[in-house]
Amino acid sequence: MIVFLAKVGSRHKSGQFQSQGFFGIFYFKILKNVYNKRMISKINKRIIVIVILIVSIFLLLNLTDGSKKIKGFFYNLSVPIQKTFWQVGERISGSFKDIENQKLKEENQHLLSQIVFLEDLKQENIFLRQALNLELQKEFQFLLTGTLAKDVGEDFILIDKGSKDGIPKNVSVPVIDSNKVLVGRVWEVYDNSSKVMLISNKNKENDFLVQIKIDEENYLSTEAKGAGNSKIFLELIPKETEISLEDLVITDSSGRTFPENLLVGKVSKVENKDLEPFQKAEVSLFSEIEKFDHLFVIINY
Repeated sequence: MIVFLAKVGSRHKSGQFQSQGFFGIFYFKILKNVYNKRMISKINKRIIVIVILIVSIFLLLNLTDGSKKIKGFFYNLSVPIQKTFWQVGERISGSFKDIENQKLKEENQHLLSQIVFLEDLKQENIFLRQALNLELQKEFQFLLTGTLAKDVGEDFILIDKGSKDGIPKNVSVPVIDSNKVLVGRVWEVYDNSSKVMLISNKNKENDFLVQIKIDEENYLSTEAKGAGNSKIFLELIPKETEISLEDLVITDSSGRTFPENLLVGKVSKVENKDLEPFQKAEVSLFSEIEKFDHLFVIINY
C-alpha cells in the first residue's frame, strides 16, 4: 500500500494526482514514525492498526476516484459511530446547559429573596413611622413583631417574638397595630415566638370591658365577648340607652385587661328585644387579619 501511494505521487506531477502524491509521501513518513520501535513501546499495537486502517480508507476514498458504492458502504458503516459521538456531544452540551440554567435559577432566587427582604424592611419602616406619628412610644413600651402564621378559623395568629425577645410569660399583654387598633392579647409565649388570641376569639377568658361612645361627652361601659369572624358582641346594655349604628367602641381600662382608649370598632347591629332585660350590639372590628404583617406587643403601660 505504501509503494502504491508513492508511485501514484510520482507518476502524476500536476493537478489532483500531484496533491495525491504529496499526501502519499506524507502518509509514508507517518507510518515510518509510527512503527518506530520507541513509539510501539508506548502505544498499543491494536490501536495503531485501527488508526492505520481508518486513515488508509480515508485516503483511498478521497485521493483516488473510488467507486461510489465503496464510498457509500464506508459512509453507511461510519454512520452509527458518528451518531454515537453526536449523541454523546449533545448530552455533554445539555449537561453544561443544565448546570448553567441551575446557576441562573439560583441567582434569580437569591435576587428575589433580597427584594422580599428589602420590601419587608420598607414596610417595617412605614409601620414605625406611623407609630411615631401617634407618639405611641410616649404611652407604651412595645416590641415590633412580624406575623408568622394566621389561623382565621380559630382567631389566633403566631408572631415572631418570644420570651428571648422580652415578651413576659404568664402575663396577658396587649397586641395592637400602628394606628392604636386593638388586635388581641398574647396567649402563649415560646422562646422565639408567641401565640396571640384575637379579640374576636370566642374563648370566655377573652371577655373584656369596652366603652361605647354615645355622643361627644358620654360613654357607656359594657362587656365585650368574641363572636368569631372579626366580630364581637356587646352585652348588658341597658334597654333605655340609645345605641346607634356606627357608634365608636374603644377599650375601658377599668377592666385591667387592656389600656384605655385603644380603638376596637364600630357598632354594626343592635338587638333590643322586648323579652330580654338588656340590649345586645354587634361590633365590626377595625382590625383586619389580612393586614397583620407587623404588630406591636405592649410589654408595659
